[in-house]
Amino acid sequence: MLTRDDMKTDRKPYEIHDDIYRRFPVTNQAFAIVSTRDMGVPSYLGFLDKMHLNLGKRMQQGDIGFSREENARDLGANAMNLILGSYGFPNHQFLQWKSMIVPEHLTKQPVKNSPKELTAMVKNTAKLYGADLAGITVLDEKWIYAKDMEKPFILIDEGDAEEKEDGFYIPKTMNRAIVLAFLMDEEMISESPELDASVATSFGYSRMGITAVSLAEYIRALGYRAIPTMNDTALSIPLAVDAGLGQLGRHGLLITPEYGSNVRLAKVLTDMPLNIDQPVDFGVTEFCENCFICAEACPSVAISSNKQTVETNLLTGNSGVKKWYVEAEKCLTFWQANGASCANCIAVCPFTYGFESMQCFECKGCAERDRGCILQNNTQYKVENGYLKQDRWADRGEVITPRRRGL
Repeated sequence: MLTRDDMKTDRKPYEIHDDIYRRFPVTNQAFAIVSTRDMGVPSYLGFLDKMHLNLGKRMQQGDIGFSREENARDLGANAMNLILGSYGFPNHQFLQWKSMIVPEHLTKQPVKNSPKELTAMVKNTAKLYGADLAGITVLDEKWIYAKDMEKPFILIDEGDAEEKEDGFYIPKTMNRAIVLAFLMDEEMISESPELDASVATSFGYSRMGITAVSLAEYIRALGYRAIPTMNDTALSIPLAVDAGLGQLGRHGLLITPEYGSNVRLAKVLTDMPLNIDQPVDFGVTEFCENCFICAEACPSVAISSNKQTVETNLLTGNSGVKKWYVEAEKCLTFWQANGASCANCIAVCPFTYGFESMQCFECKGCAERDRGCILQNNTQYKVENGYLKQDRWADRGEVITPRRRGL
C-alpha cells in the first residue's frame, strides 16, 4: 500500500533564489490591485461591487446557474466567513491576536507536555474543529507578508504579537505554522463557473474561519500564543508546501495527495513547541510539465502554458521562486464579468478526481516515475487509503467525503 511516508522528501520542494526574492505585500494581490483600480482609493474587497452588479444582471436574465435560490445559498454559505474574518484581515473581527474567551491566568501557564504530545493534541483537535488535513512547519519569515493594505508586518526578537499604529508586530519566538486544509464539495466545484462552485468556496471559507479561530483559542487555553489567519498575515500555499500538505501546481494552487486541488487553506501561527512535518513530493511538478488541462480550461487565459520561470514582470507575481506565474488580474477580472468566482482549474485538475483513461489523450507526454504514471500512482493511493471510490479502473472515481467529528 502506498503511504504518505513514501512521498516524504528531505529536498526542498521548490527552488528559491534569495538574491531575487523579496517578501510579498498584500497591496500586490489581485484583489487589492483590481479593487483599488475600481474604487479609486486603496481597497481590498472593492472588486466585489462590479461582480455583484453583473451577478444581478444574470439573475434578472434568468441565466442557468445564476438563479436567486443559488445566490441565496451562496450568501448563507458565506455567512460565517464574513462574520468571523471576511476572508482574512490581520487582528480583525474574530481573527484576534489576543484571546477572546480564555481566562488570563491560563494563557500564562503553558502545559508541560512534550512536543510529540502537543503535536498530536493540536492535529487531533484541528480535525475535531473541522480541518480535513493538518501539517506543521517552521514559520519561514520569507512567507510573512511585507505589509498589509496600510501597515507593515514587523518581526521582533521577543515580546507579544500585537498591532500598533505603525505596524503588526510578530515575535520570532512564534516560529511554528499549523497549516489546515479544507475539502470543498467536488460536485459543486464541477459546476464552475456557475454559482454552485461559489457556494462550495464560501463553505470552505466559513469552515476556515471557524477552525482557525477555535484552534487559536484552544492553543491559548494551553498557555501558548496563537494568531489565527485565513488569507492574511502570511502566504498560505508555500507554508502548506513546507508543512507537507502537498505541492504547487501549474495553476498556482496547492495539490494535495488526498484531495488534489480541491481545498482551501488557513493557518494558525504559534510559539507552541511542535514537531514539524516533512515536505512531500509525489510528482506534481513533472506531471504539470506534461499536462495543460487547467491552462486550456481557464476562461481568462491566466494560466501559463510555458515552462517554469524564476522571474516575472507581473505585479501579482513575486520573482525569486521557480514556478508557473499566474496572471491573477486576468482571473479576477473574469470573476467580475462572470458575476461569480471561477474554479475551472480546480474542477478539471486530474488530481481532483484521479486517473481517467481519457486523460492519456490530454497529456503531452507521459509523466512517470519508478512505479509508472504519476497520476495513476496517486489514484491508487487515494483508493487504498479511502479518499476515492473507483468501481472500475480508469473510470472517473467518486470522492469520499471524510466523516467529520465535532464542528
